[in-house]
Amino acid sequence: MAPMELIDLLERRIEAVLQELAELREENTRLRESRADNSQLEEDIRRLREELDQEKATKDAVLARVESLLRKLKAESEDS
Repeated sequence: MAPMELIDLLERRIEAVLQELAELREENTRLRESRADNSQLEEDIRRLREELDQEKATKDAVLARVESLLRKLKAESEDS
């Protein structure tokens, strides 16, 4: 190969490598953004689980109180 052909080949390869590097940087940016989105989703899921657990605990407490009141009413009606 002639020196100019070698320079042309080198130039094309360097341009290809630079293009690939730019694409990889763009992909890295997308992945970082995706990871940030996932972190937010994980936080939302954690918060919603905590809220659900709290609602379940409240429901269980209310049911226990209602059952207690029903037992009292039943006991009162049996005594009458």
